[in-house]
Amino acid sequence: MSKTTPPNYTALADLMEQHELMATAVEAHGVICGLVCGGVTLDDKSWLAPFNDLVNDGFGLPAQVRQAMSELYQNAIESLMAQKGVELLLPGDDAPLDERIDALVDWSQAFLAGFGVVQQELSKASEELQEMIQDIANITQVSDEFDQEDDENEAAFLVLYEHVKLGVMMSFEEFGKRPDAPVAPPTLH
Repeated sequence: MSKTTPPNYTALADLMEQHELMATAVEAHGVICGLVCGGVTLDDKSWLAPFNDLVNDGFGLPAQVRQAMSELYQNAIESLMAQKGVELLLPGDDAPLDERIDALVDWSQAFLAGFGVVQQELSKASEELQEMIQDIANITQVSDEFDQEDDENEAAFLVLYEHVKLGVMMSFEEFGKRPDAPVAPPTLH
């Protein structure tokens, strides 16, 4: 059972806006996922400095925002460890398609930024992951291609969304750190 509740996009977006932070909720979630998937040490501190650098120009966060970001961080870890994938923090299905596309682009850019801060040896990644990271980079360029809201573009958005989710999972599988498992004592015969 999950220790943290899934993030609420609207509540988090309002909180970030209320505190006039440089990043949006979408970007904050993307950076967190990028840091975790890039291999940041999974503790309560290692992710904060690079996170603050990327989303708030190196400044610390107000206590209420830091708590919300800690919950996002824990939720991302739990989802990735359970191998169920992370639901990207984007506007809901009732939001206009162009707004959701722009959010997916922003999320993808933030993910790549967080991933790149921690993982600087992408050349050591599998060929599949290198291609996936390139696909995510290409997704950051798609917002102009969705000029009308119709079923075809909605379906294309869902394909991109699922593709990014798959890339996140692949990144975590290759570079994400897992908590150390206890070492079992050797069995004596």
